[in-house]
Amino acid sequence: SMFAQSFSTRYDVHVSLFGNVGHADIELKENGSEYEVKLVATTTGVAATLLKNRVETFISKGKIVEGRYIPDIFTKIKETKKRTRRQIYYFDHAREEITMVEEKTKLVNKLRFNPSDFEVRSEEVKKSSRKQEVIDKYRDADVLSSYLNTRTNCNNIARSYNIKAVGSHDEKNDITVSLLEGSDKESAKSNFSAKPENIYNLHVEPLDKDDSIVDVLVVFDNDGLLKEALMDEIFWVGKITAKRVSHKIKRN
Repeated sequence: SMFAQSFSTRYDVHVSLFGNVGHADIELKENGSEYEVKLVATTTGVAATLLKNRVETFISKGKIVEGRYIPDIFTKIKETKKRTRRQIYYFDHAREEITMVEEKTKLVNKLRFNPSDFEVRSEEVKKSSRKQEVIDKYRDADVLSSYLNTRTNCNNIARSYNIKAVGSHDEKNDITVSLLEGSDKESAKSNFSAKPENIYNLHVEPLDKDDSIVDVLVVFDNDGLLKEALMDEIFWVGKITAKRVSHKIKRN
């Protein structure tokens, strides 16, 4: 396996208009044929103010089968100062079925009358909700296991594939990853300071078909992990880049 160890990595995210807007920490732990990978994306600076200090967490747990990462449970958590949404996906690969449990909590202001001083006060109260359902489409992967399987799915033999993963926008199978080669690869190299080993193009169709399409260039290092990513000019905000700033490997 290309990931014959555990690792922790941090990426800094930069937007031309705002500067550094946050960082993403990813950690992989392996125990024999089992794995757990966790990604925590944290906003900072102006972005934290605009997005109410949003933190997004993604966790994938499952098994390693012939070098591929197959999820059993995928968790997606979005948190702000006053709201939390947790979605947990349980994979039943034998039945080709996925059950999703969603839990929401939020702080709301509620007026209370205090009879002792005849005053009405506003206080924050936590409201919670929970639902469970079998999702419409079965997927055998989530976004994190798809990331770990990139070089297995897309290489010199199979140079392009559609991502069909829980946690991604793939309602119409419109996310495509392609391994660049030849003149396309040479042209893409000019966007990066170091000479990349592998460059992938991540193509995502917009939700609004009238919107322009901006692809993402993704560089993988010799270790098979993402090193740098670049999204070209976006209307009024500029370029968005993610760069690996730390990388620690622990041999098993």
